[in-house]
Amino acid sequence: MDSAAASVPNWRSTPRLVLSASAAAVIVSLAAIAFIPAALQNIGSSKFLPHVSCYLYNKQLVALHLGSDAAIWLAYLAISCTLVYLVWRTRREVPFSWMFLAFGTFIVACGFTHFMEIVVLWHPLYWLAGDVKLVTAVASVVTAIALPSLIPQVRTMIVSAHVSEERRQQLEKANQELQQISSRIMSVQDIERRRIARELHDGVGQYLAAIKMSCDVALQSATNPEESVALQDALSVLERCTSDVRTMSHLLHPPLLEEMGLASAIPWYVEGFTVRSGIEADLRMPGHLPRLPSLVELTVFRVLQESLTNILRHSGSKIAIIRVALNDGMIDIAVEDRGKGLDSVDGEPFKSGVGMASMRERVREQGGELRIHSTKSGTLLRAVIPCAREEDKCPSGSLS
Repeated sequence: MDSAAASVPNWRSTPRLVLSASAAAVIVSLAAIAFIPAALQNIGSSKFLPHVSCYLYNKQLVALHLGSDAAIWLAYLAISCTLVYLVWRTRREVPFSWMFLAFGTFIVACGFTHFMEIVVLWHPLYWLAGDVKLVTAVASVVTAIALPSLIPQVRTMIVSAHVSEERRQQLEKANQELQQISSRIMSVQDIERRRIARELHDGVGQYLAAIKMSCDVALQSATNPEESVALQDALSVLERCTSDVRTMSHLLHPPLLEEMGLASAIPWYVEGFTVRSGIEADLRMPGHLPRLPSLVELTVFRVLQESLTNILRHSGSKIAIIRVALNDGMIDIAVEDRGKGLDSVDGEPFKSGVGMASMRERVREQGGELRIHSTKSGTLLRAVIPCAREEDKCPSGSLS
């Protein structure tokens, strides 16, 4: 199939056999030249009887032929106009557009033969009717001879279309598998973060607490002033280390998120972010935010975490504005800054990193939508996520 796709001809060029069709049309025209002088000379001849006399002026028979020929003529004319309009609107996309024009010419010529049948009902212009049929014959021969030459090219295009469709299906399948892998990676990542946070709290944290207790005992029994100063310095460093380990453990997997939900975890994290970064945070959220499904709460928290981290690292903003709301079964979180935007970071074009991609995937996994609007005066990141399943709708909450 790949070789067939590679051999697709340039369908914008005129097929070779069109020349043959044109030659055949010329032959038909030349054969009819002998009749043209007589046709021109007798075009208005009235020596013949009109068809209505052949029909014995039977009104029903005349109405039958008149109605049928009129309907066919109008239909053919409409079809031709439609084909011309189609070619004009899709002249750069549709292959063999010249063939549509040939069909249009053939159809409109056929239509005028029926129109002449209406004329000759009352006016015996049979020579003119014959001329119209001659034009129709030329158009018919051209179309009939040119059409078979397109069959190999049309078949090749169909094969290529099948190849493209198979590749599209393969791409969709690969994309679905990639999303499943991404979802699994994030799930494993959350499990590993929880494990590391527990190890830091229960392992390293306990060791540090034991070391602090030993240092306190040693400080109480120390008699040498120099030893006391050294132990005091060691205790100060130990307290900072313990605080950092506790903060790291809570950031990896905040216990408040599991125990109290977003109502406690968001204010705690925003307050800690302000202390650590010096960036003023303006938080507005419902006064009584209800508990949501655990995966939704984790997704909202990670979006907030990543957004504030990006503000600290890239925006240069001195303020972060956080809005949380519940509306119609959806939780809406928006994080805005007054920084330099995402058009450039450190003088270079901004490129979406792993954190941004992780946010998008988390929100998509929960059936939500993530939108980012950035200008030179700041960036607004907004995530809207269904906050409950159908059997467990969450209430709405206004901003406090």
